[in-house]
Amino acid sequence: MEAFVTTINLVIAALTLGLGVVKALAVRQQREWTLRLTASVLIIAGLIFLLATPVVYRALGTAVGAPNLCALLVPAATLTCVGHAHLLTQLWNEDRRRPAALRRTAARWAPVYGGAIAAMTALHFHAPLGPAAPLRFAATYAHVPEVVAFHFVYWAALITTIVVTVRECSQLSLPVRPGLVEELRRAIGWFAVALGLDLVNVGLTAVALLGSKAGPERLEGVAESAWLATIASCIAANIALASMVLRSRRAERRDRRTLLTLHDLVVKKDPAVEADPHIVLAPRWSLWTNFDTSLELNSLMAEIHDGCGRLCPWWSPVPAAAVARLAREQSNDGPTDENWDLTAAQDAATVLYAAQARDAEQPTADNRLAKLPGADVEPHADRQHLVQTARLLNHPIVKEAVELAHQVQAVARASAR
Repeated sequence: MEAFVTTINLVIAALTLGLGVVKALAVRQQREWTLRLTASVLIIAGLIFLLATPVVYRALGTAVGAPNLCALLVPAATLTCVGHAHLLTQLWNEDRRRPAALRRTAARWAPVYGGAIAAMTALHFHAPLGPAAPLRFAATYAHVPEVVAFHFVYWAALITTIVVTVRECSQLSLPVRPGLVEELRRAIGWFAVALGLDLVNVGLTAVALLGSKAGPERLEGVAESAWLATIASCIAANIALASMVLRSRRAERRDRRTLLTLHDLVVKKDPAVEADPHIVLAPRWSLWTNFDTSLELNSLMAEIHDGCGRLCPWWSPVPAAAVARLAREQSNDGPTDENWDLTAAQDAATVLYAAQARDAEQPTADNRLAKLPGADVEPHADRQHLVQTARLLNHPIVKEAVELAHQVQAVARASAR
């Protein structure tokens, strides 16, 4: 059993720590708390499997003079990992991610996690423990009262926090496009299964501990098998995270293809340069940028903003006003298209008109806009706004509004002569 668990643990630890490092590197480009917590969860989970590996368990215990130190570090790290997952569910829920709500949650749950780890630490170092017993600690030292108390404190904290976290997963509100809701719920379902499998570990460990304490034999085999539930839990959690990563990459590639149309419109290509223009950042291919599509997407968005800014001499309020009027004429609430967004449509009409006026070398408009219609979009919604703008460039209302704007400007120029 030890040989099998050692191999599995080391493989899982290497994969999980590697993925955690990848996520940590991605934080440099996307400074989001959800990404930071995901990276932290993966790194802690990798350390849990590393510390629970029998050879590492014994080596660390021998090095510090405490043979069963990992019997404390693994449960403490598990509670920390569940705490991170608990906080992630808060950040995933729009209603609970506000600073005030997060402070209330932290004030309510930090004493639970911190108190449990502090009590477990005190009980562990007070217990008269002997040789190292990796995977069999609960059964081997079932006769020690401090070990029994240690496990009951751990189980009480773990069960309580897992039940609450799973309940939070089931109550998540997901304000995203309808086609994505079911996929996210499946990923969150795997996440909940992973947490639930930790309870299976608790049940098997409890049988091993209480059975060894009450019976004539130590149920070390049951204690060892409890770790298999933790392995299954890690696999389920990685399925959830992997599905989210793959879905994110697909969305980034799809949005990049959509944004290329807007990019080519606002960024004027120099005929003397064969390569595509890159106003902000020159492309630098590497294994990392090829893997992390968010880097290229962020660069593309930066170039679009820069290109839109260079069109400011041709910004006019007429296209945006025409879009608003045409949308009202079509229906009271505007078009019923799935991709319709009034602000994005006004932005699309404004930049389309400006790009056409630039290319035609028309005179600069006298009544220029101070800012684009989408300039006040929140930073977290910027990507979706640009994608919507790109999608609406060929919308009939946008194209008609641009034509009306050209007619108005032509009349104004004729009157000025």
